[in-house]
Amino acid sequence: RCPASCTCSKDNALCANTGSIPRSFPPDVTSLSFVKSGFNEIPKESFIHTPALHLLLFTANDFDSINEDASLGLPHLEYLFIENNQIKSISPFAFRGLKSLIHLGMEALTKVDLRGNLFSCDCKLKWLVDWMFHTNVTVDQIFCNGPEAYQGKKINDLVAQSFDCITTDFSLLKSLDFQSISVEAFAFGGDQFVVFAQPFIGRCSFMEWDHVQMEFRNLDNITINGSKKERD
Repeated sequence: RCPASCTCSKDNALCANTGSIPRSFPPDVTSLSFVKSGFNEIPKESFIHTPALHLLLFTANDFDSINEDASLGLPHLEYLFIENNQIKSISPFAFRGLKSLIHLGMEALTKVDLRGNLFSCDCKLKWLVDWMFHTNVTVDQIFCNGPEAYQGKKINDLVAQSFDCITTDFSLLKSLDFQSISVEAFAFGGDQFVVFAQPFIGRCSFMEWDHVQMEFRNLDNITINGSKKERD
């Protein structure tokens, strides 16, 4: 059924001045737009109930962050427009739900519009710069709102090497809930990983560096027979 704050046709839905992202839409909706809405974030699994979407548009809304797994469950999405909102941060895993976007070379997505947002060009944005450099997706020109050294620069012209993300700031040690007899660190695709060997329980644990939280996060576990457990 169509939410009270939205207008729906057979395959289109337009939501204006809504305070949150509705969870119920007609099953055949392929185009969903949010205009001048009042929600302050796009939370995890916001579109899990609209798997048929091909187009998703956000324009002139108040939200300032897109959270991890916000787009989970959108395997057919082709057009994503996020323009003239108040975005300050996007989780590196915000688009993880777009299987073709993250894992299969981005064949499905053809255009991303992020114009009009207040991007801070620091280490938290490095993942987006790296993605834009390697993708064939059309991304309209977007600009840095800070820090001062990057003020007004085109994000499209930056490269991952533009960011010095090595810090000497004090960091708390991370306590792990397991023991390991071997730890190996390695880099892949510009990211840093560590693997912990736990032969006595027949498992290896993988962790990856989170540029947003500035710590290692759980990635995957592999058992001795080669089968994978779900991510923590």
